[in-house]
Amino acid sequence: MLPFLLIPIAALVFSLNQEERYKASAAVLFSDKDNIASGLPEREAATNVELLSLEDIKRGVEERLGAGSAAEKVEAGQEGAANVLTITATDASPERAARTANAYAAAYIDFRRRAAQQALLEEQRFVRSELDRLGDSQRDRRRARALEQRLRRLEFDRERERGGARVVQRATTPSSPSSPKPLRNTVIGGIVALFLALLTALLFERVDPRLVTPREIESALGRPILGLIRKSRTLAKAPVRGRPAPGDVDDFLALRAYLRYLESERPIRSVLVTSSGDGDGKTTIAWNLARVAAGRDTRVLFVECDLRHPTLGRALGLDPEPNVGQILEGSAALPDVTQEVALPSTENGRAPAPVMAVAIAGTAPSRITDALAWERLGTAVREAERSFDLIVVDTAPILVVPDAIPLLTKVGGVLVVGRLRRTPRVALTRLKEQLDTVGAPTLGAVVNAVGKDTSYGYGYDGRRG
Repeated sequence: MLPFLLIPIAALVFSLNQEERYKASAAVLFSDKDNIASGLPEREAATNVELLSLEDIKRGVEERLGAGSAAEKVEAGQEGAANVLTITATDASPERAARTANAYAAAYIDFRRRAAQQALLEEQRFVRSELDRLGDSQRDRRRARALEQRLRRLEFDRERERGGARVVQRATTPSSPSSPKPLRNTVIGGIVALFLALLTALLFERVDPRLVTPREIESALGRPILGLIRKSRTLAKAPVRGRPAPGDVDDFLALRAYLRYLESERPIRSVLVTSSGDGDGKTTIAWNLARVAAGRDTRVLFVECDLRHPTLGRALGLDPEPNVGQILEGSAALPDVTQEVALPSTENGRAPAPVMAVAIAGTAPSRITDALAWERLGTAVREAERSFDLIVVDTAPILVVPDAIPLLTKVGGVLVVGRLRRTPRVALTRLKEQLDTVGAPTLGAVVNAVGKDTSYGYGYDGRRG
């Protein structure tokens, strides 16, 4: 927003540094009956405005003010069919602006008077030439009397002709400058800044929109929201080894409950957790889902399949071997690489610590991109469903690293993690298309980093109600 705030500030600074200018206006009332009767007031208006640029009028102004003494800018305007011509002069000197506007008004009136008198004089000459051609016949004498009467009338009209224009408002010396206007320019700058900010926000939303509500994630994925995970300092600091806060446990228990609800339609013994990009919190969601599901009567297996960025073995302090990479190489089976890990109790010591089976990723093998190797791992996960109540498979973001695509159809369901104000709409839409293309059993979305002010039909503390 800072660049947009600079616009009104720049407008204010620019205005304050401008030299003051004063405007003075004189109004001239004119009447041209022939043109008005002909229904051409707009043409007459344009003609009157153009007359001010004639050299005759400019010379008349110089005679009144002196050469080079006129204001730096002179404009004329006429509104619609009104017979009032407004002459406005702008200058750094308020006195010179007023004198110039009045001088132009006087020169304009004088020009019209001389032009009208010249037209009458030409008509007088024509009448005299007609008289000179007449003879002494009775008919010519009657014609001569009419022309003589007309000639006298023309002489009378020429002496009284004033051009049909007069000043109805003289320009007075302005007491305040017309420009600059710091307040007005600052307000306009603020309006422009607001418009540009809104336009930029709209363009940013179209070019690279970040999903900001759970409903937007639901719409982009085309699947229901199965879990809402609130922002948590505990999870951010120690997503794997730390003891989850009670509120965090509630969020993941709610997610597990939704999965159990789905199991009423078909058994879901394995879920694959993925996302559209890095930083969505996919591994944190997958690990804590498995952790809350593990118990004395529930056997849970966590399979780390992000072989390009393995983190679980180091976080848990486990031996780097055996690992999932060996399954891809064909040198080990899934039961061979499984290790048991005691989890921190969520009951504050009132119950035995749960145990979870874990298969860490290990180092990336040479066959990491071999689809057949991943098919073999998927088959191993299917077989392990007979021994575990829930298997959680954590993969790399499918759009970023497509290695684990063969696993998508080997699990009971796929969970997609989206992080509010981070996951782009276009990325989640592309992920949906990819999942639909391979026929993945996409169950729904898990929304990460939900704040208390996020609205999606849940209570004040970030959980759905």
